[in-house]
Amino acid sequence: MRRVDLTNLDCPEPMFLAYREFGKMSQGEEVEFIMDNEVCAYNSYKLIKNSGNALVTIMNDSNGIYRLRVIKLRDFRSII
Repeated sequence: MRRVDLTNLDCPEPMFLAYREFGKMSQGEEVEFIMDNEVCAYNSYKLIKNSGNALVTIMNDSNGIYRLRVIKLRDFRSII
């Protein structure tokens, strides 16, 4: 699984970067986004989940690190 470190960035930059990476993912690909901003992490979760094209989980640890695990379910680029 590929990991993308989006810590030490001001919101909303991690959210935009995560969504851009999500758009580049292939069907079945799994990526973990690592963030240290709670608001941005949960907004990223909602944005990707509401796309309807991903299975998304979010976890946080005692150090204030949020991990979004994303599996892309469909790749609309292959349909066009």
